[in-house]
Amino acid sequence: MQTTTTRKTENLSIITEALESAHALIQEKTGAPRATILVTRKTGNTMGHFTHAKPWISGEDSFHEIMISAEYFPRGARAILGTLLHETAHSLDLQNGIQGVTGDGYHNKKFKQTAEALGLTITQAKRIGWSNTEVSDECAERWSEALALIEAALALTADTEQAAGKKGRDKNNLVAICACEAKIRLSRKVFELCAPKCQNCEQEFEIQE
Repeated sequence: MQTTTTRKTENLSIITEALESAHALIQEKTGAPRATILVTRKTGNTMGHFTHAKPWISGEDSFHEIMISAEYFPRGARAILGTLLHETAHSLDLQNGIQGVTGDGYHNKKFKQTAEALGLTITQAKRIGWSNTEVSDECAERWSEALALIEAALALTADTEQAAGKKGRDKNNLVAICACEAKIRLSRKVFELCAPKCQNCEQEFEIQE
């Protein structure tokens, strides 16, 4: 039997891998700088962060870091995608020599322009400027493949017992079951794109009719 610690470690690995794959898709289409994804339990109001420095080294290459806070995972895949795109916008500003954020963390209209070019909806927030980030239906469709990867990872790592009793769940999603009878809920589009596999029995999930 897996211990709780082992299960949480595997969950973190699954989500991190999905975020790395999602960022690779965004990077391929935008030419954004390479960055490693770091998932943390950082508290406060910080959903994500992009490092201007290159603290990670692989052989002769060095690259940036994008931090994503796991504290915001309950907000869902769209919010996570929005954070990932937001931090990618910062990386594009750095690459292009654009000062989108001042020293006190204020996001100016230059950043807004870069982020909205990625499809995000950016509105103004107190003290930190044009930083509020939303993913519209059009943005979700544009980055549907990246969104599906994140959705699948969240479905695989959800606590199914808690999810089953949670009010307000999406009853329109499909229920999929594996050989060890673990259940997940996800859309048909995500199921067909990601073909999720159980990390316990190592068998693919099948739609429960």
